[in-house]
Amino acid sequence: MKNIMSGYFSKSRISVAKIALLCTIITPAVAPSVHAAETAFASPAPGALKIGDSYGGGKVAYLFQSGDEGYVAGQTHGLIASKQDLGSGTTWDNAVKICQQHKSGGFSDWRLPNKVELNRLYASRTVVGGFKNHHYYWSSTESDKNDAWDQSFRTGVQNLGYKLDNNYVRAVRTF
Repeated sequence: MKNIMSGYFSKSRISVAKIALLCTIITPAVAPSVHAAETAFASPAPGALKIGDSYGGGKVAYLFQSGDEGYVAGQTHGLIASKQDLGSGTTWDNAVKICQQHKSGGFSDWRLPNKVELNRLYASRTVVGGFKNHHYYWSSTESDKNDAWDQSFRTGVQNLGYKLDNNYVRAVRTF
């Protein structure tokens, strides 16, 4: 290689040429860049979001922590709540349907929160905002064909509620 290049390069340039050739051979291929449409669904950088931030068609209500289902080390995932209540009180069956039909932010994966998620909404209620303090909210967690869990947003107590009762509804989705 030195004999071929010596006519074209000085000694110092030969070393640079060898290094450049070597780097070209051992450098791994670079992955193609992500298209703009794909980045909309990419996980935000860890620490980039906090509870109460607007994101994903609603407000961040909870960020998954180690030990939580859905937690991935080094990634940010969590629970998003709709920005406002859906309606002003309804039966449990209707609450399930209202959440499934909700399309805020262009997302169609909204649902009624389960019992654990509803308690997380209660814990972050002041930061997320818009909850009725003296009312009960439905969860998707059923006890039997007549009862499902609900939660008081005045006291935080979870109870079994009769599915024909009129409770408030806040849709959630995960990201």
